[in-house]
Amino acid sequence: MKKLLVSLAALLAFFALAAYLAINTVAGQDFLLARAVALAAAAPDELEDGLHVFVCGSAAPMPAPDRAQACIAVLTPEHYFIVDAGAGSANNLGLEQLPSERLSGVFLTHFHSDHISELPTINVVSWASGRKGPMKLYGPRGVERIADGFNMAFTDDRRHRMDHHGREFMPEVFGVMQGIEISETETLEFGALKIRAFPVNHSPINPAVGYRFDYKGRSVVITGDTLVTDTLREASTGADLLLSDALSLPIVQALQKASTDVGRDRIAKILGDIQDYHASAASVVELTKSTDIGMTALYHLVPGPRNAVMENIFKRGFTDNMLLTKDRMWFVLPASSSEIQVRR
Repeated sequence: MKKLLVSLAALLAFFALAAYLAINTVAGQDFLLARAVALAAAAPDELEDGLHVFVCGSAAPMPAPDRAQACIAVLTPEHYFIVDAGAGSANNLGLEQLPSERLSGVFLTHFHSDHISELPTINVVSWASGRKGPMKLYGPRGVERIADGFNMAFTDDRRHRMDHHGREFMPEVFGVMQGIEISETETLEFGALKIRAFPVNHSPINPAVGYRFDYKGRSVVITGDTLVTDTLREASTGADLLLSDALSLPIVQALQKASTDVGRDRIAKILGDIQDYHASAASVVELTKSTDIGMTALYHLVPGPRNAVMENIFKRGFTDNMLLTKDRMWFVLPASSSEIQVRR
């Protein structure tokens, strides 16, 4: 036994010394760096056939640690679309190494800042990565104005990057956004992928839409910001996965009262105004129970829960097929199947 302990101690000492040398010497650091960047630069695995849904942002505008604002990516082996692009979402897309060079387009549900503010970064990154053509920006009435405004604001940025890297490497015509207006009930087809818009109730914001993606027998509905409406029920019927915005009334009302008590009247007013502005968590529970939905995942959480207590308040009444999303969560829906894989 004594010899075994001595051998174990020696082995631990060896590994401790090796770790120290690797971290604290130039040769060790260079070795680890070379291995790390080789892994990071490796081509990502090919996607299996089906719908792949990535949560690139699960929060609303209220500050939430480790959560970017609203953003959902939908991929197949041939397609890569993003729905909304809130602050911080480009960082999550980059960390996950999604194929920005083949970004097919961005669908906007409406034009609140927490759904559009990251568009310039996503545009520049995909342009620099080799995207062919302008970044297509699909959305309801007004989307062309959004594209034109960002294009104007980033005129100098495009010029600086072209001067630095060369115009052949980063053609100017590929560095802009192209706004494409769609109707509130329009269906677009991209080969086997169909994307259907449907109107939502985010009053007084108008227009505002959600989207349903259908691909080889699998379907995903992304609400954007809405209340639960008959239109949402119809769009969600038979869907494999519903990604719904959700507001916790108990938490927001507690925050409103606390703000009023300490004289923060402006914050209290805003917290009061938003209570009939998003689907309550309870209403999404009712929708899930009364509609044929495979799985419901709540995102655009108002507010983003900061601890287990807040998470449990959000989850009151949850059914077995409901969950709260977190940033960088994946949902994989293999083609011609009923399986949903959740990868955290």
